[in-house]
Amino acid sequence: MAENQKGPETPKAKRQHRATYSRDKRKGGYLVRVVGPKATEFVNREVPVTRNDGSESVERLLKLVHSGVDDGKVVAVDKGKNYALYTFEAKPHEEEIAEF
Repeated sequence: MAENQKGPETPKAKRQHRATYSRDKRKGGYLVRVVGPKATEFVNREVPVTRNDGSESVERLLKLVHSGVDDGKVVAVDKGKNYALYTFEAKPHEEEIAEF
């Protein structure tokens, strides 16, 4: 094979961390829950957050609220993995203007 020709492409790299929305049981509202080996290292970073329907939105994580090792009571797949809960930057809602 010539040097300028590429072999078969490798599949897209799998993410090491997964972020989802989580209910804030203390204050109400929502937090972002990050699961992965370095879950506590995302303060002041923008991360893709997965919703229940599979779509994603990008959120800026502001403050680390809590971290630990998952015990598997809620999501068995995450048992034994590091997790962290973050507050995130609120985005203004887009107002719909009703046409007359």
